[in-house]
Amino acid sequence: MSKNHWFLTNTNMNIKRVKQGANITYYNGIYMIFLGIYNIFFTGFNMKSNFDAISQLWGFFAKYNSPIAKMFYLYSIVLGILLISEGVVIMYLSDFIFKRKEKMTWVILFLSGIISWAGLLTVSILFKNYWLIGLTFLGWLTFIIGMLIPIKYYLEKNYREY
Repeated sequence: MSKNHWFLTNTNMNIKRVKQGANITYYNGIYMIFLGIYNIFFTGFNMKSNFDAISQLWGFFAKYNSPIAKMFYLYSIVLGILLISEGVVIMYLSDFIFKRKEKMTWVILFLSGIISWAGLLTVSILFKNYWLIGLTFLGWLTFIIGMLIPIKYYLEKNYREY
């Protein structure tokens, strides 16, 4: 096997990995959109789960402290909207990586995805909402897998320095 043939085979394999990683993160963005929709439409269920974790009754709290309960509802809806918008960003960047394989796009996707998934997982853990912890951990894990598959390509790729 010639050196040139090995290089082309290795490059093709790395490009396949980039495309696999981009596909995984693309579908991770779709998953994040669905998680955002879930957060918006199942706010009551989330609030009950959050309050059960701290041994309080959501219905009792909502009845006797309705202005603050409304803030919790609005927080959950805003969180859902932010998840939808971050899911769109992840999908767009993944699609861009699939087409162009640029390192800077991969870095931006990596940072935005890690920050959003880790932040969401941290909040879910602090709320002790096991349902959201599971859903968020699944999203975080698939995102990490999608980022690690093509990492060799981006670490080995030579870029000009200006």
